[in-house]
Amino acid sequence: MIQFGIFVALLIALALCFLLIPLWLKPEIVSNDDSQINIELAQKKLQALKTDLENDLITQTQYELLKNELLVNLQRDLKQSETRVIDDKKGRWLAIPLGVFVPLLALAVYSVKGDFRAFDDTAIKGAMPTKTAADINGMVAKLAQKMAQNPSDSEGWIMLARSYKVLKRYPEAVEALRKARALTGEQPEILLQLADVLAMEKGGTLLGEPAELVAKALALDPDNGMALWLYGLANAEDSKFNEAIAYWQKLQTHYQPQDADYLEVQKLIDQAREALGQPAPVAENKAVKNNKGIHLMVSLDDKFKAAANPEDFVFIYAQPAQGGKMPLAVVKKQVKDLPLEVTLDDSMAMMPTMTLSSVANVQVSARVSHTGNAIAQSGEPIGKMPLSTTVDNGVVKLVIGEIVP
Repeated sequence: MIQFGIFVALLIALALCFLLIPLWLKPEIVSNDDSQINIELAQKKLQALKTDLENDLITQTQYELLKNELLVNLQRDLKQSETRVIDDKKGRWLAIPLGVFVPLLALAVYSVKGDFRAFDDTAIKGAMPTKTAADINGMVAKLAQKMAQNPSDSEGWIMLARSYKVLKRYPEAVEALRKARALTGEQPEILLQLADVLAMEKGGTLLGEPAELVAKALALDPDNGMALWLYGLANAEDSKFNEAIAYWQKLQTHYQPQDADYLEVQKLIDQAREALGQPAPVAENKAVKNNKGIHLMVSLDDKFKAAANPEDFVFIYAQPAQGGKMPLAVVKKQVKDLPLEVTLDDSMAMMPTMTLSSVANVQVSARVSHTGNAIAQSGEPIGKMPLSTTVDNGVVKLVIGEIVP
């Protein structure tokens, strides 16, 4: 195994660093020689003694005694400060045999104590135990035997029920959860787990006892998310779609509108409304509000009036200032209607989710088309203007006075 070999090499290199670097980079030992300083101090003291003798501060006898004492002390100090010559390169030769010996020793020890199959991917994969269905069933059987010996362990029964559920042995899971329920009493989580495996045992239906168990769980914990989910499904299965919608809407309060769980519940609500024959509500973007719409006074510049046909079409529309060019609101008139006052609002949207109130800034345009084509053609008269949907613009004058390039 390449990774294992690299790891071993790194460990050996690290060990060699600890051994060889201090040996090879031995610091230079500096010897401090105080002999010269001691001699100079002794000379100064001797000169001071001579001065005292000349000034009759001491007698000749005292001078001789002090002089002898000074010389004895100097001799002792000189012996203590003898310079020692140390070869700082001594012992570096050991780095070479150590660099060879340590890896060889490591390999020798590993050959005795280790297993070279660590370098063989095939051996490793073959040595890794794989749990078969028989192994898992054996483990579950041991747990069941343990519970038979200790039937008062409620947590053990719950664990055994989950194991049976994974193995799709639903009758045994139901039995284990009933025993846990008898020990713990009416606990919402146990009731919901029991309802879930009962439904699986019955082929997926929640009607009957599963729905009753979920109802009991809701009575104990009215805000339990799993209970709201399951009881909504149970009511929908019983064709009680209004009740199902109510429980799912309560469940949605647990999430944010952009959460995946929220959207998943919304799909169920939409399906229930569809079953009731109710149209799904139009998604509303609450970030921007534009209840009044955009009021425009559209007119045609004089330079186009002579060439324009009164029967030509006039498209008046608003597009997002940034992003896509899909019109958010469209009105179709004729040149003979100009000048005219028109209001663009959310009711004119081409798509329910793309309205004027869904964006903050738009570009309003009015274009004359002889063919009635919704796509602008080069040479057609047009007028356009940027506007904000977040403020009251009043009546905006929009003049068709340019040419589509």
